[in-house]
Amino acid sequence: MHWIAIIIIAVWMLVGGVLHLITPEPFFRAVPDGLPKLAIVYLSGIAEIAIGIGVLMPRTRAIAGLTFAAMCLVYLPIHAWDFFRADPIFSVPWAASARIAVQLVLIALGLWLWQRRKISASGRGRPHGSPRPPGRPPRKG
Repeated sequence: MHWIAIIIIAVWMLVGGVLHLITPEPFFRAVPDGLPKLAIVYLSGIAEIAIGIGVLMPRTRAIAGLTFAAMCLVYLPIHAWDFFRADPIFSVPWAASARIAVQLVLIALGLWLWQRRKISASGRGRPHGSPRPPGRPPRKG
């Protein structure tokens, strides 16, 4: 499950971040009026790429997971706002509902990845790729 969560978050953020940078216009509708749409879309794309890279590196994985969950939480009201907009991003209500459900799952994945750092620190396990404590033989099996 650990690697599945890492791959989901990395792909989600890297693909999304690149799309924000190469085709920003489709994301403008998610930015509230009165705000600089292009700047916000570019900045969020850069942040998404940074999180996608961060989750792939063992040293930054936990904080990237927490940052991912926080970013998804920030995006949640934007998706909920779709139910009340005159020009919804998702034209059918079930699509907006599905997007919110996916967002909640993504938040849980990010928080789960963040929680794994506590498991490692307690000695019940260690993140893949982290150094083995000196004098401890590798596990068999």
